[in-house]
Amino acid sequence: MFDGATIDQLARQLKEPAWVTDIRRKALAKHQQLPWPHPSDDVWRRTDVSLLDPSRGFVLAGPALLQAIPLNNPVVARSIQPLGNEQLAVRLNGAWLEEPRLRGVDISELAQAARQHPQVVRPFFESNGLTAAEEKLTSLNTAFHHDDVWIHVPRDVAVEQPLRVVHVLSASARQALFPLTLITVGAGSRVTLIDEYLSVPAPRMHGGGAGDPPESGEPHLINSRIELVIEPNASVHYVRLQRLAPTAREFLFQRAVLASGATLTMANLYLGGLLSKTHIVTKFVGEQASSKLYGFVFGHHDQHVDQHTVQDHQAAHTASDLQVKAALQDQSRMIYTGLIRIAKEAKQTNAYQANHNLMLSKDAQAETIPMLEILADDVQCKHGASVGPIDEEQTFYLMSRGIARSIAERLVVMGFVEPIVQQVPFEPLQEQLRREIEGNLH
Repeated sequence: MFDGATIDQLARQLKEPAWVTDIRRKALAKHQQLPWPHPSDDVWRRTDVSLLDPSRGFVLAGPALLQAIPLNNPVVARSIQPLGNEQLAVRLNGAWLEEPRLRGVDISELAQAARQHPQVVRPFFESNGLTAAEEKLTSLNTAFHHDDVWIHVPRDVAVEQPLRVVHVLSASARQALFPLTLITVGAGSRVTLIDEYLSVPAPRMHGGGAGDPPESGEPHLINSRIELVIEPNASVHYVRLQRLAPTAREFLFQRAVLASGATLTMANLYLGGLLSKTHIVTKFVGEQASSKLYGFVFGHHDQHVDQHTVQDHQAAHTASDLQVKAALQDQSRMIYTGLIRIAKEAKQTNAYQANHNLMLSKDAQAETIPMLEILADDVQCKHGASVGPIDEEQTFYLMSRGIARSIAERLVVMGFVEPIVQQVPFEPLQEQLRREIEGNLH
């Protein structure tokens, strides 16, 4: 199923240029050559990567197999409505709910962009800079991507309203999806982008009664790739919000490349899924580029989240500040590995990394592994980490003010989360996140 014939079928359905199809075939060949990540690799050994292998019982959920999404599904209905004054674009299984008409932003399907703007799109497809282990999985996305979006902000444009793009995926059990998003921001421009991903179980097509559950509990697989290219002196605030179904397995490779003077504020917020293995890379290729990275994981049930970040400083006078928090209940597990890499040329660079984990259950688990690779002099690098239960002193203080223990503990958790939520650049989304997190505490 995951072979050259499938690639040819996708190429016909998407009406893409021949050079894109050729890159697909080369990516499949590369995937077949590369070994799966070895258990001795510290970045990969805590997650069973065979669970992310689509050849183990999955079928490609290409355009011909994807089913209609019922808009009366409460999760879908809630997600596709505006939260405030944002510009909204909604994709349902790889097609626009309505053709987006946005101010200051060009948005199209990537196959169309490849035909009309090959000089912009082709270098992205041909770039690499990945480890062999990363390429083993990203090559699958390059070969079989089918839900593709290009978001482009022309140079010297200030997009005043936040742009919110909602991707709704409806996958049957044992289907694999390969969404791909390319974001390019022109020199001197400014934009806030909220990128939401949710998956809902596909409705039964045969033999199910009206009261039957839509899914059997069998997993579906999502292999995603997001690339941000930020040109000189541009400013971007990017938020990725993941609300995948509790049967979803996810691999995500997300990379931002910053040119001279570019600034990036980037968030990754995880509220769903069964298994998530994510690699988030920020690469500083121009002097005076800087980033502030923040993230939050809310783990529950037997959710497994394995997040790897790379702050890759290749140019001098660059700065990065990263903070990831996790609140874990039930039997959930969080693994965080974070690498700060300072190249020889990246003098006078400042980099900071912090990961803090709040354990809400004796059965929850968290591991945090900071890594440093510093080849330059005259740099400042710091990292910090913590794993621990709810602070009893904070709880007792609130109880001394007449607050019941259960409510006091809830307030402590929300206080732990709040510094992350406050950084989200859209107040209606902040309020939604607070309600969603608090509503799932138990």
